[in-house]
Amino acid sequence: MHYSERLLGYVKRAEQSTQAAKERALREFGLTPAQQTAMAILSDHEGITGAQLARECAVTPQTMNSTLVRLERRGIIERTPHPMHGTLVEIRMTRAGRKVFAAADARVAELDRALSAGLGDDELATLKELLGRVTATAKDQ
Repeated sequence: MHYSERLLGYVKRAEQSTQAAKERALREFGLTPAQQTAMAILSDHEGITGAQLARECAVTPQTMNSTLVRLERRGIIERTPHPMHGTLVEIRMTRAGRKVFAAADARVAELDRALSAGLGDDELATLKELLGRVTATAKDQ
């Protein structure tokens, strides 16, 4: 079987093309897909630590730290010591960060709708279920 016919080939091409579309959508906000993903998790888990955020984003703590440094330099996030546990550092979006995130996330939601526009509700549900199963199986390999 040729690589282009393998499941891995289809998954890779889908991932590459959707990530490229996401990069283009986020460019006007000066964000990378990784930064937007971190901000999406921060929006749901205000005060999370860098280590927790790295786990949620499935990246190394070092990679997450680089992402956070860039966001902090832009004034999008702030890191402050935990009030009870001085060695822990909590991460929060700033007011400016929440504004940038809201606009960028709305654009990503538009992209998500556009990517799924050619699918019916049942097809979309099936695609998500199948991709979830492939993901779970891959974790076991």
